[in-house]
Amino acid sequence: MKKLTYLFLFMLMSVSAMATTPNKIVIPKVEEYLTLKGDFHVHTMFSDGTVWPASRVQEAIWEGLDVLAITDHIDTRAQKWKKKGILSENCDRNTSYKIAKQAAGKRLIVVHGGELSRGVPSGHCNALFIQDNEKFCAEAEKFNDDNALATEAGLKEARRQGAFLMWNHPNWHKHAPNETVMQPIHKKLIKNGLYDAIEIYNAETGYSPEAHEWCLKHNLAIMGCSDTHAPMVTKIDYLNGQHRVVTLIFAKEKTLESIREAMDARRTAVFAEGMVYGREEELKPLFEACVRVKNVRWTAKGVGFTLHNVSSIPIRLTKAPGAEKFAYWRNLSIPPFSSVSVSINSVVDEKVQSKLDPSINEVFANFFVETFHIGADKPLKVSIKLQR
Repeated sequence: MKKLTYLFLFMLMSVSAMATTPNKIVIPKVEEYLTLKGDFHVHTMFSDGTVWPASRVQEAIWEGLDVLAITDHIDTRAQKWKKKGILSENCDRNTSYKIAKQAAGKRLIVVHGGELSRGVPSGHCNALFIQDNEKFCAEAEKFNDDNALATEAGLKEARRQGAFLMWNHPNWHKHAPNETVMQPIHKKLIKNGLYDAIEIYNAETGYSPEAHEWCLKHNLAIMGCSDTHAPMVTKIDYLNGQHRVVTLIFAKEKTLESIREAMDARRTAVFAEGMVYGREEELKPLFEACVRVKNVRWTAKGVGFTLHNVSSIPIRLTKAPGAEKFAYWRNLSIPPFSSVSVSINSVVDEKVQSKLDPSINEVFANFFVETFHIGADKPLKVSIKLQR
């Protein structure tokens, strides 16, 4: 009884803190697509988490997420909570999703998921948009003595149910103690079409540049998730502007079907710890949507303009090659919802001129976007052109 009282008081404190710290993730529409924010890897009391499914929904709504996947471990099925008599024996591997979906109503899109938690060499995998976790688990359990065979059997059953399949945290130290590598089983699963995505960023294990490159090489969706087991308020410093790790989904509509279409088409990216990871074809238009060029001013001395960041993503720029004839700040920082003024002068014989050549009708500034990575240690390059 005392433990339940402490749990209730802790939850009450969490809700109170959340109610007074609105801190939503804001990212604008990109071309014809909505930029939806999702977390596709969370746990509840129905596996090894400590949060009720409805509370997971409230956390996601408060933080401004559009979609949340409930991905309890199908291998454990709330064993510790059942032993303590907190959960009924009638609960099955689909119960946590049903509770979350009912709690969400129309405020949040909830995806039915489950995590197959096998050890080396196959690792952990999420099945998203699944129909029945009981069948998913039953097929894997036919090969309990062989993790690789169990994983393959489980994923084949999930695929039969139309699930979207993600390889989780390939850089987790318990599965990759010395280096992040692709085992033969992973190559086989990719070859046989049993992976759709890789979790290149997990809040517990951080960014995996190897996984980022594998997604690019094998045309897999780029995903980033919290993998949270505890209340989010204990993991994220919201008061100082932190956000959970999210997958960005560039979807035509805010519907379950449109989210799945975008993921199948690989229109995803990751926003984590002030960084964005993805493909160039998604990140370049995302940058253009987040950073607006305003107040262009041509004078005898040069060209002035303002860069305005309309997103929650911090922007850091460094000068890139190709603009050696123009002088401007080589390092710029634009915090979320802030602006910075920039001036461009001409360069002749490696010296900055006090006046801009009147014959110049077009100038440009090339930057590396240090907070947008399109590959391992590869920042996005952009060019801002200004015409008289």
